[in-house]
Amino acid sequence: MLLTIPKQITVISPHLDDAVFSCGCLLAESRDALVITVFAGVPDPGIKAPPWDIATGFSSGHQAVLTRREEDSESMRRLGARSAWLNFWDGQYGRSYQTTDLVLALKTILQERGGTILMPLGLAHPDHLLTSNACLAVREVLLLAQQYTAYGATDHPINWLVYEEAIYRRVPGLVVDRLAAWKQAGLGMCAVKFPTSSVKKKAHAVDAYQSQLPLFGAAKRADLGLPESYWRLVSDP
Repeated sequence: MLLTIPKQITVISPHLDDAVFSCGCLLAESRDALVITVFAGVPDPGIKAPPWDIATGFSSGHQAVLTRREEDSESMRRLGARSAWLNFWDGQYGRSYQTTDLVLALKTILQERGGTILMPLGLAHPDHLLTSNACLAVREVLLLAQQYTAYGATDHPINWLVYEEAIYRRVPGLVVDRLAAWKQAGLGMCAVKFPTSSVKKKAHAVDAYQSQLPLFGAAKRADLGLPESYWRLVSDP
């Protein structure tokens, strides 16, 4: 199914790169694009750098996240989008969260903004799965609230879409298994496409994340340039 490009979109990104890697073309072509990054919190300076940060040349997680925030700001500038960073720590820094923690942080923002919301499918990475599950919980809460509004109308109606996370989507079986789990939970999915053409603009935005790109192999780098994959999320009749 081919959809028109929404004038306003909100992309929920687990980390400081996922939205651009997975939805960069769509972000570039929406007139009002906002990226909410969930795990963008800056860890304390005394936190020891985990292996990934060390591999990317950082001596602490504090330094790494501050640099990645700068990269994210530059990437958003190149796309003409805006960013909002939540203060949850990336899982590699040793803090754990519950779905309800994220729901409380996301619900108010999404309810006030409305429009088209793109959430991650929730592939492989625990932070991605937690973000995806929190978005599903927020969706359920807002749908219930809408049922108690006269004639089902709201001041800020929401259209929920799902994106497949770049890099992870190429791991055999991950997408199929996640879709099967959603179907079992009573959720239907319909594949959709957008008439996007901003491949070069997306590539320019992707290049802003210089602290991590050198560690990606050829296959992962190639996946970032492949067509983006989206689904419409609906209740299963």
